[in-house]
Amino acid sequence: MIEFILALVVAILLIAKAGNLFVDSACRIARAIGVSQAMIALTLIAFATSAPEFFTAIIASGSGHMGISYGNVVGSNIINITPILALAAVFGMARIRKGGVSEGLIMLVVGGALAAMSLNGIIGPIEGLLLLAIFVLFLRFVLKKESIRRKNLKLPIPKKREGLPKLFLLFIIGTAGILLGSWLLVFGGAGVAQTALVAAGLTTLEAEAAVGFTIIAIGTSIPELATIIISIRKKLPEISIGTIVGSNIFNAALIIGSASLVSAARGASLGVDSQGLWFSNPMMLLSMALLVGFMWGRKRLTRRHGITLLAFYGFYLTGLALFYLL
Repeated sequence: MIEFILALVVAILLIAKAGNLFVDSACRIARAIGVSQAMIALTLIAFATSAPEFFTAIIASGSGHMGISYGNVVGSNIINITPILALAAVFGMARIRKGGVSEGLIMLVVGGALAAMSLNGIIGPIEGLLLLAIFVLFLRFVLKKESIRRKNLKLPIPKKREGLPKLFLLFIIGTAGILLGSWLLVFGGAGVAQTALVAAGLTTLEAEAAVGFTIIAIGTSIPELATIIISIRKKLPEISIGTIVGSNIFNAALIIGSASLVSAARGASLGVDSQGLWFSNPMMLLSMALLVGFMWGRKRLTRRHGITLLAFYGFYLTGLALFYLL
């Protein structure tokens, strides 16, 4: 048991360090090639901050730990909106840019599609392909908006900049660190689930899901937290909401879609436990709906919104504990 807990601690520390390097290098690469701040937040930073969830879900699916794979993604989506984005709102660093509500609605639709596809208790390869198709459509939508922006502003296509090779090297190092951290998360999480929670009476799927929705989801959400802290320190309010919305879409569509195909390659389907179906999925959708409602007709989220989102996460954790303990 000690080695599993140690693996989790090392994984979280490694993801925190490597994730920061990964996000920072991705942002600097994007700026060097002339991508807008809004575009960076919604795509590159969103993808960068979702890297731990991606690698963790793929490794977990590939090694048969289905509960960790699904719980990690849905748990991270809830954490991203509630304690993490709430932090930006409390400090007044959650500005809503033009078009932000429409992107929030896309996030809600993607989350709804994921919840609907999981109602039979599994995410099969057909559902996985549909989620990946949804992700491609989202990416096309964002890239088209960026293309129109550049055309309207008559921005030149940037030439190759000095320093890009070094930035790409840092990006690769960050990726390697996140990959190792993700493997340690799965190893430690699966070990804790098997030695403690299964022994307490939960099924393997329930035990792995319980760990995935909590400890592992918190661990893989560290890059999002680091990004929000950076946006607060450097006073970049447009980064926060775009990053969270983009990250949640990446999680629900790209990561679950990919993980389901990895599971199918092993001859299995990505399983969803009853708690995920009837509590965490609805709570994810409710948190997304709350965010979209808070964004509607406003220029930024307020401290009151942040406190409400923090209270929401406290309620979620309480419900999660009651569900697995009773």
